[in-house]
Amino acid sequence: MKKKVPLQVLEILEPLLKKETNSFDIQDPKEFLLKFKDKEKNSDFYFNIEEYKIEKELLLLLDWKPANKQTVQNSKAWINAKHLDGYFNNWIGLLKGYENVKSTYDDPIIETFAKEYYTEFEIVDDDSDVNPFGTKLILLLDEHLENIENEIEKYQTESNKKEIEEIKNDVVELRQNLTKKSKKWVVKNLTMTWAKITKQGPKLMKEFLSEAKKYVIKEGAKFLIDNGIDLIK
Repeated sequence: MKKKVPLQVLEILEPLLKKETNSFDIQDPKEFLLKFKDKEKNSDFYFNIEEYKIEKELLLLLDWKPANKQTVQNSKAWINAKHLDGYFNNWIGLLKGYENVKSTYDDPIIETFAKEYYTEFEIVDDDSDVNPFGTKLILLLDEHLENIENEIEKYQTESNKKEIEEIKNDVVELRQNLTKKSKKWVVKNLTMTWAKITKQGPKLMKEFLSEAKKYVIKEGAKFLIDNGIDLIK
């Protein structure tokens, strides 16, 4: 309950909640004041504001990972609250650095397909970093994802077993978060899943993506919300 925290502390924390969230998710803080997590699924990078205390000035206990460019370990320190924005922006900068740097860990084929899908389906609403999709589109997306979840194993072979299982796991996570995550999070993860399906070849594209791309991407989310037409199977 926010009324258990001094207003001065809440006012210091509020600007962080308004930051663009392309790189991170806001988590349930539980026993902390605020918790942020890197959006990449398998990443353990985070930024936590754990405690506050007032000793002439407001102090905040931070725990963040990675600490800097030279390590992937965490760092923990009490800081003056007036420096919070600088620490947080530095952490976001590290996440963006990882997103932009090229390495042998990247799959340029999947990234190219994901970029193509995302560019066509990118949501530009002012609230896309915060608010979820409307209920009609959520149900249509869920129906589409359910179809993938139920049918994709039919295309599993010994050579693509790992990739198919990864796609199915991605779909399960997406379905669980359609009503909990922002529009931008859903689009980013949906288009990455589509990219992974596309890499498997035209057969899977024709089975799972032709109608989805035609009606969800080309016609756009607004069309589906306004008309509530079932066009995504």
